[in-house]
Amino acid sequence: MLYILYNPKANCGKDTDSVLENVKEYYSGRELTLLDITEIDDIKAYFGALKDTDEVVLVGGDGTLNVLCNKLRGFELKNNLYLFKAGTGNDFLRDIDNGQDDNAKAILINEYIENLPVVTINNKEYLFINNVGYGIDGQVCTVADEMKAQGKTDINYTTLSIKLLLTKYKSCGATVTAGNKRRKFKKVWLAPVMNGLYYGGGLMPCPQQDRNSTEISCCAMHNCCSLKALMIFPSIFKGKHINKKKNITVMSADEITVEFDSPRDVQIDGEVIRDVTVIKAKKYKTATQRDEKLKKATV
Repeated sequence: MLYILYNPKANCGKDTDSVLENVKEYYSGRELTLLDITEIDDIKAYFGALKDTDEVVLVGGDGTLNVLCNKLRGFELKNNLYLFKAGTGNDFLRDIDNGQDDNAKAILINEYIENLPVVTINNKEYLFINNVGYGIDGQVCTVADEMKAQGKTDINYTTLSIKLLLTKYKSCGATVTAGNKRRKFKKVWLAPVMNGLYYGGGLMPCPQQDRNSTEISCCAMHNCCSLKALMIFPSIFKGKHINKKKNITVMSADEITVEFDSPRDVQIDGEVIRDVTVIKAKKYKTATQRDEKLKKATV
């Protein structure tokens, strides 16, 4: 049996019906069972009740996948899980599909979500798919959430970033610790920690980052005024910003800590946590090692 789990809130709730029609067309000839994933109370119990031969297609974006993976943490997934694009940024699919983001197709994702990194914020752990955005990108997601609450669906994250750079957002100092290397920066605009290659709808802050590696990376944009930051920003889509050595620093390790001098909003694959001072992210060698650590911490 093929089960279709869809999120009606994905992509700001736009085009759910048309996306589901695309799914039905894609799987034409197969018997499908459609279910709103937001109505499943216990996702582990749901997957546990499936037959080994059943397959599941998740219809949604990065945020939907993030929520699912966090709810499944510690659960041994026995079924093939596919992702069908229906989000706002779709950076996860863009990454694993070699930069392609315009094809309506389902991609098998089990291998990519088996050993996701963990970020600790305010003593709580979260798995993340693509990145943890710390700095102006966190503020952008906060503003976007406020717009969604007002019923707005036409939200352009790049436009919001530029607007905040020129108006409300103020830079501050930040310290990044990657492994045994520690750097203190002034006038930091963003310092995302990356597991994947893309975030924010195609931004590439750490162009050498590989989600299949045992390391994560942090890109700090620092020591520049808002106008200079605005000039650098477009080059992040091509990864060319790393040539600005005075203002861009990329650090990689299996464990990264970022601490801002004043509280900032953080986004984890698009989901916002307000007023955060420090984040600690770690990529374990195996998912078993990661989850054993959590089990010991909660005993």
